Amino acid sequence: MPYHDLERRKVVIIGATGFIGSHLASALAREGADVVCVSRNIRGRHLPSGRNMTWKECDASIIEDVRRLFEEVQPEIVYHLTSDSKGGREIAIVPDSVRNDIIAGTNVLVEATRIGKVRVVLAGSFEEPNRDDDFPCSPYAAAKSTITSYGRMISALGGLEVSILRLMMTYGPRQKSNKVLPYVINRLKAGQIAEVGSGSRMLDWVYVDDVVDAFLRVGSLPWTGSEPIDIGTGSLMRLRDSIETIGKLMGRSDLLRFGAINDRVLEREETADVETALQKLGWRASTSFRNGIRATIDSIIAAILCVIPLLIFQCGSDA
Repeated sequence: MPYHDLERRKVVIIGATGFIGSHLASALAREGADVVCVSRNIRGRHLPSGRNMTWKECDASIIEDVRRLFEEVQPEIVYHLTSDSKGGREIAIVPDSVRNDIIAGTNVLVEATRIGKVRVVLAGSFEEPNRDDDFPCSPYAAAKSTITSYGRMISALGGLEVSILRLMMTYGPRQKSNKVLPYVINRLKAGQIAEVGSGSRMLDWVYVDDVVDAFLRVGSLPWTGSEPIDIGTGSLMRLRDSIETIGKLMGRSDLLRFGAINDRVLEREETADVETALQKLGWRASTSFRNGIRATIDSIIAAILCVIPLLIFQCGSDA
């Protein structure tokens, strides 16, 4: 769709080297926005570039860094996508989650309120507790829930335009290799056993290109309020079925080992309320799981094939 009024608008993406952030940066640049890509550490990294894309180093958990960034750029739209993103249940990951999600997120909200005339878009998660939950299921869920609450509160008290997209289980190219689908694809490509849990969990899988489309819409359309908007397909798929689809597409179902590891405790199962996204954003997911996972497999294999000649060259140079 033609997005409203994105050309030449000053847009900041905090967490632009991440899974969703990297896709969003490229999409915004194609739409003609003036994109400032932000990451905690950009030195020595291979980063995409373009005539309307620049990179800046900023640790969002340090409020002085955020203040300096906003004063220099004077953004009109801020996408805050940085997150610790560990889904584990270990208590040891709580401090990192607090720093990288809660402190970073509140710094962005406070400084955006201070400079004014800016839209802040936050990435929420279906793992946040809803009215039926007594408590969050993980440090990640607790952090996401906290920053959602702060975002809505600051919007109400400070007049900041805050939009929150509550993402279902997003997947696609460039996702971290420790996530379940890339893990399985990488193992099967290498001819190795992929050890997974029972696969009984039901998930609403949404492809990253569809998620980026929702982010572009929520940033460019007139503000619809701070109430979280679910971004998903509205359909549940068993994790085992998802993994078996990968096995069939790659011709290596024989390498899948279900029940080899324990399932995580307190796993949430939820499907998106698709009507709100359709009403407020005119958005609906358009990518089937089979097409999305096929594109993901192709992307991972292509990345592996690109690395092999480089490794051969390096080994030859060292000989």
